[in-house]
Amino acid sequence: MNAEEETENWAPQHWSRQEWFYMWTQGLDPGRIAKICRVPYRKVYDHIRSRVNHNPALFGQRLMLHDHPRLPSGGLENRKPTWQERASELAEFRRTHGRFPRGYLEDETKLYQFLQYQREKNRRGKLPRDQKSYLDGHLTGWLTLPKHEREAALWEHRLSELAVYMRIHGTYPRYKSATGQTEKTLATWVTWQRRSHRRGSLKTNRKARLDEVLPGWDL
Repeated sequence: MNAEEETENWAPQHWSRQEWFYMWTQGLDPGRIAKICRVPYRKVYDHIRSRVNHNPALFGQRLMLHDHPRLPSGGLENRKPTWQERASELAEFRRTHGRFPRGYLEDETKLYQFLQYQREKNRRGKLPRDQKSYLDGHLTGWLTLPKHEREAALWEHRLSELAVYMRIHGTYPRYKSATGQTEKTLATWVTWQRRSHRRGSLKTNRKARLDEVLPGWDL
């Protein structure tokens, strides 16, 4: 590790937006500024974009490698975040909000899609090892089971709960006279299994499990 990298790793965060903008005018890109100041890339990017969009003339103040600087076609929006920048933004979101982004919230859609894509790549065995290692280290619980596996696990959990209830009480749970929310939940669950069975929509393997664990459940 060289001296510059060591300084960046141990330096405190710098949240001065004036400092970010000054560094940008000196030729540093938002990703580099975020790394030096140890702050989320998106914070730096959004601040600079906002200032330049509000006053495009500011772009002319930036030091460039050529003699005649001009605003890129389409503005700063053309700059696509790297995988690392997006992953860091996701980790920062999780630390700030205590949860993962939600796809139905407009401001969180991009991060949600990024996360879902990483999960899909991992399931297909195509997520690079270094990227998975980063997500494992910075986003505990980011890997969730596919929807059908989560539903199957919940179904088995309800079956186990019902079996325990039957051993304790010797009768099936009832909704109207239930003494608590657990009994209401189990009463609703077993009623739905019976209805599904009568309609012919109960999966064969689930009927077999019910017959095995709770003989006579469908009477």
